[in-house]
Amino acid sequence: MSYSHAIYCQQIGLKTLGFDPGPADGLDGQKTKAALYDSLVSRFGSKTEARRSDGSRPPRPKGTAADKSRIFGAAGSPSMALFVPPYEMTYFGAKVSKIGCHALIAKPLEDALKEIADKGEEWIKKHGLDLYAGCFNHRKSRSGNALSDHSWAIAIDLNQDANGNKHTWRSGAKADNGTYEMPPVAIKIFKKHGFQVGFLQSDGTRRDMMHIAYVDRP
Repeated sequence: MSYSHAIYCQQIGLKTLGFDPGPADGLDGQKTKAALYDSLVSRFGSKTEARRSDGSRPPRPKGTAADKSRIFGAAGSPSMALFVPPYEMTYFGAKVSKIGCHALIAKPLEDALKEIADKGEEWIKKHGLDLYAGCFNHRKSRSGNALSDHSWAIAIDLNQDANGNKHTWRSGAKADNGTYEMPPVAIKIFKKHGFQVGFLQSDGTRRDMMHIAYVDRP
């Protein structure tokens, strides 16, 4: 095992955060690894979420305002980032040149949309995944008094006419706008990158499948 200055800096950081990596010797020993894992569990909120992390994306918050603010800062004033959508999208008829979202989820969101893009234009349009309906909007949830995920800019809406709020999802069903409801393949892609699609209802069905949020919920 040879000295690594990156490991040395990591050890100093772990000590600063209150985790004990042993001596700051620049060697990646078991105590350093254990301290790093403990710091991941603390940051990500659970061992399960820590194990899922590959270091390229932030922890997913629970559905509470407090946990979203813990990770993403105060509602209503998110740190924003912009990226060019990887396929052609429209916002109520206007071409979308850039998508704005919280800076911490920009990479996982862009990566997810790149995988959607790989499915091809015909498939995308068939399911209305080119119909963008926004991200940041500091407001309450339409189904209650709690602040919406959109207040932190950690959710986007796609094809609201086919997958609207309070609408029960029917996989493969065709909507009035001529597109099909959210396809399982897209749901799998978004989940792979840390996003949850829609909300679970008490009867086991799902609703509001236009809502794609970086939140740890069923």
